[in-house]
Amino acid sequence: MTIDVQANDIGAKRANLRSSLLVGNLIATIRDKFNLDGEFQIRLEDSRQPLTPEAELETSGVTEGSVLICSRVVEASGTLEAIRRGARESLSKKYKRVYLQDERNLSEYDIAWQPAIVGRKEIRDPSKNRLLAVDLEDLEESYTVSRHHACLTEKDGSFFIESINERNATQLGATRLRFGAKYPLPAGSKIRVGRLNLTFYVIS
Repeated sequence: MTIDVQANDIGAKRANLRSSLLVGNLIATIRDKFNLDGEFQIRLEDSRQPLTPEAELETSGVTEGSVLICSRVVEASGTLEAIRRGARESLSKKYKRVYLQDERNLSEYDIAWQPAIVGRKEIRDPSKNRLLAVDLEDLEESYTVSRHHACLTEKDGSFFIESINERNATQLGATRLRFGAKYPLPAGSKIRVGRLNLTFYVIS
């Protein structure tokens, strides 16, 4: 069968699996093999319903030739409400540095608070720039970036990213982010906003 791992640009892999294998054990094996962080789920390609981790593949409707989709479990967020409140919060731990680096110009943007908005400064209404941590206004292709494009948050030492603009896409690796849902953001992650490519770094 084929397992399509939708994380870290891994993609589709062929595999021979025992029909008695538990779904949860398969998820654990995939996470270990590809060194993945965060929670994952598996579903059949033609279904939106994730398979029960305690069930065997055979009893879950998995047959020879099936295509399984392995994807991150994304956490619903209250980030837009936090942005509306406009209050900056400190990161929960002391880091030497947390920053994004632009791939082309090697410009660096420090993340010192959360929610940390990635976008372009608002000229007409500067009050909307209070949470703007990564201002891409001066980069030559910044017109492809929304004023409020994406947002970084942190909880208990783990970082997350989400798309906060429904029209303009944000990508994490090869994954297009669903609007309004948090995705785990490990150090070294590649982020694409508009036509700009950024890398996320954490120095503990």
